[in-house]
Amino acid sequence: MRRLSTLVSGTALALAAAMTLSACGGGSSSDSASGGVVIVTAAQPPSFSYETSATGYEAAEFFVNTGATLIRNPYVAGKDGLAAHQELFEFEPRLAKSYEVSPDGKIYTFHLNTEAKSASGNALDADDVIFTMKRKFGVETSIVPFISAPVINTPDQFQKVDDATVTISIDDPAHGFTLLSLLSNAPYSIYDSEVLQAAATPDDPYGVEHSKTNADFGFGAYKLASYTPGQQMVYEANPGYALGEPGVKRVVQRVVADAGQRSNLVKSGDASIATQLRPADQVALRDADAAQIFTVPSNAYVYVPLTTTMAPFDNVEVRRAFAHAVPYDAIMKDVYKGRLGPITSILNDTLPDYNGNGLENNTTDPKRSLEILRNAGITTPVEFELTVNNAVPDLKETAVQIQTAARAAGFDITLNEVNSAVFQEGLANKSFQASMGRDYAVIQSPPYVLSLFYTPGSPINWPNFDYAPMNSTVAAGNAAGDPLGAPAWAKWNEAERILQDQMPTVYIGYVQPLNAFANGLEGYAFRTDSVIDYSELKP
Repeated sequence: MRRLSTLVSGTALALAAAMTLSACGGGSSSDSASGGVVIVTAAQPPSFSYETSATGYEAAEFFVNTGATLIRNPYVAGKDGLAAHQELFEFEPRLAKSYEVSPDGKIYTFHLNTEAKSASGNALDADDVIFTMKRKFGVETSIVPFISAPVINTPDQFQKVDDATVTISIDDPAHGFTLLSLLSNAPYSIYDSEVLQAAATPDDPYGVEHSKTNADFGFGAYKLASYTPGQQMVYEANPGYALGEPGVKRVVQRVVADAGQRSNLVKSGDASIATQLRPADQVALRDADAAQIFTVPSNAYVYVPLTTTMAPFDNVEVRRAFAHAVPYDAIMKDVYKGRLGPITSILNDTLPDYNGNGLENNTTDPKRSLEILRNAGITTPVEFELTVNNAVPDLKETAVQIQTAARAAGFDITLNEVNSAVFQEGLANKSFQASMGRDYAVIQSPPYVLSLFYTPGSPINWPNFDYAPMNSTVAAGNAAGDPLGAPAWAKWNEAERILQDQMPTVYIGYVQPLNAFANGLEGYAFRTDSVIDYSELKP
């Protein structure tokens, strides 16, 4: 038997759905004083169903706090000025108490904590796990099949042994690295099958329509006590949570559209946490000793996906030229105030035995951009529309910087500001020529990261990139055994060099967390999904 705290060889994460919910109130500025926490944020999740609306900051934070996985990565103290963060190479109990691995490394047996209860008060059992996996792979809009291959390709890999035991089978022992990380993150949160089956219909056997607007089917640390569309969400602690009822009993999350106002509410003491802030406001809060901001081993990046099936970015020369038009250093200095660091490509260079041979950071060179366009016979200026979510101030400012600098490089950019729901829908539909994004791969396993964003047909292959040499290289890496071994790294490096050559995505830099905590509020721990785990907070 292997306890879940044992070190193992291992190291996660879209369609907007319209919601019409009954309005409920709750929460006041006295919540902080009474042991609760008030959070001000830019928007709300477009849906409570992961299988129909998986992406966006607000959605991710909702799924993390109302859902629970079989295992999780533990939080560890930071060193050298870094905040606490996840340890990606260890796993600890959550909904499972322990697990064991067969001698051939192909069967993982999980022993469930059947005392854990959902938000609706139902106890966990193996049927919940099996139902959950069938839903994740059975709903047409689910991203889980795309992010899980080649480790998990079918829900049939999950089998019930008895009410308290399930097994998971994999084809290749080397996939264990990624399997445990998948099982530790939000895409593999387990659902209360009793609640969802009660809401199922012949046309909707998994209760998806119910779950879009009802949030009572998770086993997480919190349940959603009330919801006021466009205004407020109130979370209450789940007393049946597998790791014990969290210390913060009530979290009031309020929508405050203006980032400057969110910053001021933390400064004045009327909010405990502000999210999605401007870096300039963060730095001002820190310098005035008015709030805490954090430095972390970030995996979140600012980037521009270029839709490769839509003009003008269906021409690789235009994509290559645009990469030289972006003012990287100016963005780091003027927009992010030093809270954005250099990035080479999509794989994190802090991974064990990282192979970065032949990779170089993008550089700003308008003359080179004009030369590429001229040599390709492309008339300048090249016109296109750059879409940005108007709830994300740092990306709006970055888009303006790019628009201004790109004129000298042969581009005429029109900015298209849209709300969060329209932005997520456009991404999923691949309807933007280009967009500003801040994103991450929750699992840092190279095959997961590359497959997540560049698998042809994936809902979150934002640039709609389908390039045979890239596809075959990733497949070869998957077949190379240990994904952190030298043979696999040679293929991951080849894939990254293809990305730098074909430039479906322009990576700008790694960004630090854009939140602020009131002085005295403890418990922040950086997660690879960039959201806040309320259960760790200590007011």
